[in-house]
Amino acid sequence: MSYRYRGRRRREEREREQLFDARSKDMTSEIILSANEWETRLALVENGLLVEFHVERAEKTNLVGRVYKAKTENVVKGLRGAFVNIGLRKNGFLPLAEIPEFDAFEPELEMEPSGRGRPAKPEPTDIQIQEGQEILVQVVKEPISEKGARVTSYISLPGRYLVYFPVVDRIGISRRVRDRRDRIRLRDIARRMRRENVGLIIRTAAESATEEEIRAEYQSLEHTWDEIARRGEATRAPALLYEEPGIGVKLVRDLFTNDVRRLVVDAKPMYHEILNYLNKVAPSLASKLFLYSGDQPIMEHYGIETELEKIYQRRLWLKSGGFLTIDQTEALVAIDVNTGRSSREEDPEKLILSTNLEAAAEIARQIRLRDLSGLVLIDFIDMEEQKNTEKVVTELRKHLVNDRSKADFSTISRFGLLEMTRERTRPGLLFTLCETCPTCKGLGRVKSRLEIALKIERFMHSKIRSLRGRRVKIVVVPTVAEFLSTEYSDRLGELARVNELTIEIKADPELLPTDFRVLTELK
Repeated sequence: MSYRYRGRRRREEREREQLFDARSKDMTSEIILSANEWETRLALVENGLLVEFHVERAEKTNLVGRVYKAKTENVVKGLRGAFVNIGLRKNGFLPLAEIPEFDAFEPELEMEPSGRGRPAKPEPTDIQIQEGQEILVQVVKEPISEKGARVTSYISLPGRYLVYFPVVDRIGISRRVRDRRDRIRLRDIARRMRRENVGLIIRTAAESATEEEIRAEYQSLEHTWDEIARRGEATRAPALLYEEPGIGVKLVRDLFTNDVRRLVVDAKPMYHEILNYLNKVAPSLASKLFLYSGDQPIMEHYGIETELEKIYQRRLWLKSGGFLTIDQTEALVAIDVNTGRSSREEDPEKLILSTNLEAAAEIARQIRLRDLSGLVLIDFIDMEEQKNTEKVVTELRKHLVNDRSKADFSTISRFGLLEMTRERTRPGLLFTLCETCPTCKGLGRVKSRLEIALKIERFMHSKIRSLRGRRVKIVVVPTVAEFLSTEYSDRLGELARVNELTIEIKADPELLPTDFRVLTELK
């Protein structure tokens, strides 16, 4: 690693720490959790704004964190990876760099936002993995569209205080533990208790935990791994060996820190499940857990449902009168910032700066809320002064410091574009809550009524020999039927006169908006 790269990385880490400190000073957060037999929904609210929303339904369980005994189906050298059968509809993809025994490690462990960790990215060596070979893998990314799950052989078992690595001989500490004495204490605890050739990451929550609490969790994680290894030896691939707890306990484990003011749950079974978990691992937080008993549904009571309706909108208005447009595809997200009706400032540069700053904060929230990932292009309004450009980028980064997914930023280009990438572990919220429109097939637009009318006319011209002298019935949806009967009636009348036709228009609301039928009968 070059000195220049190390220096830039350290600067970025210091800036992130400063932003985190500044952002955390006045921030209050709370968790709202709703559960029933069909689904579990969890909302994270910061300073009164919804910033994260998670949902898990009975018919579709989250796969991330599952450990499988997999069978290698085929190795693709061009992709430097292998497709492995884990028992799902689509094979998982295992990059060769994700197989520990074939890697050249770098010495530092990095803390990942998801609570997991892994060695700094290694360079894959020339390896030989055979088709038909059985291997233990863990899902790190959900299947998306037609792509199978992304898997790794770096098995990691996250707890509240620790992340346990059975195949990596390293100790790492979360960068958010910044007190030197705490880091030394936690590292000493890890060295004393860990088994040989086992890796550990000390999570931020361990900063306020006792050695006994940390040791108890380590023993629990170690026991879990021993069970996984035992099952792996006793079963044939493909087989599921381990899955994480339900979304309620899992997200409480990862999100319910000392900074959270309260956790409100509306279901007694989930309340008691979380209470039992907290009494075991974090008794001090049990007093922040509340059971909701109001008459109004909990998500409506706290205004979550109203906020969720906005995620379906392409255009979002800002308080100043400006607005954002968000266009999301499978691989890329484009966000455009506009001044709209904003006119508070007479100075154009001040107006643009204030709009961009407001937009940066809202964009950061929408990125987390909608779980936008992959390549994100943000088209801020062009500014003349470089210092203003830097203010906008700093504002965006500041509001993303609590984001648990990794993000990387470029500088704003001379065209006013900011490129950023964000780690993808699951489909975005819009893809989770919506399905592809059967009419437009995901395009977002349908053919105009005029285009449908012209298509009907072209179809009739192509069949005119068999239609001439007959009664023709055109069946379309009501909106197109109205268009044909009014604005397009002259053209249909001329077609009927020239070809000796009798044309009748019939509305059928059960048809798709772009479909039509042409029926004929003798006069």
